[in-house]
Amino acid sequence: MAKLFCSERIVPVWLSAARSLATMPARSDRNFVLEIASPTMLSDGDVAAINAVDTELRKTDDGIGVYTIAATIFPQRMYLRHGRPNFYAQFLTAMKKGKKPGTWGTYAMRMMERTHPRTGEAINPLEVIVTKLQKTGEGTKYQSAYELGLHEVTDVLDNEVGGELPIYAPASDGGKATNIPCLSHLSFKLDRTRKAVDLTAVYRSHHYGRRALGNLIGLSQLQAFVAIESGHSPGVLTCVSTLAHLDVEAFGGVAATNALLTRLPPTTV
Repeated sequence: MAKLFCSERIVPVWLSAARSLATMPARSDRNFVLEIASPTMLSDGDVAAINAVDTELRKTDDGIGVYTIAATIFPQRMYLRHGRPNFYAQFLTAMKKGKKPGTWGTYAMRMMERTHPRTGEAINPLEVIVTKLQKTGEGTKYQSAYELGLHEVTDVLDNEVGGELPIYAPASDGGKATNIPCLSHLSFKLDRTRKAVDLTAVYRSHHYGRRALGNLIGLSQLQAFVAIESGHSPGVLTCVSTLAHLDVEAFGGVAATNALLTRLPPTTV
């Protein structure tokens, strides 16, 4: 049965979900649904909690913290520095130089550059989404796309009013058991009443220690980018973790994880 965690802000939702997982057998569960009403809002306590988690994560072997994880979904600093559309090329050039051989890169890379399966041309699915949502100001009345063949880039390109941004690529990922994206799909929906863009993200597997908090921050930045650049406001952020797991090794084991979750600010809004 699905479990729903709701709040105005990201940190209380993540903390509630992580604390719930800490009580589960094997610290795992299915179908966690996180819904954040104001994903760009951060309180002083939220910032303190993020920094505390970031500090603990940087002590691990890979040294990857919350903000680095967020940047794999959306390069906020590069966007603020160069603006749209210039930051696309700046980001892709930098990432291609730094990407390790044999790896698939980052989510942001897949969002910004894919090869059209029919024409062989390089396309930018993220820019396609922004452009389509911009057209809503020109009289287009569609609020969502039909959910068909969601993992194919052609669905994004050929559906004039779609808001789907697939991450998983069947041709390259389908035969792999590991080293494949955990974030499977992003769906943007326009709420005309609020003049806001909502975002739903689906994860096939989600680690709430090393990844989830940074993922939510990155998703909120991506959502804000799409909304603002298309002339709207950021709406509700919904994250579905089809398999949620609290990887306690990210914080030094069970005792250290429980201590961290206990001392972080309460989950109240």
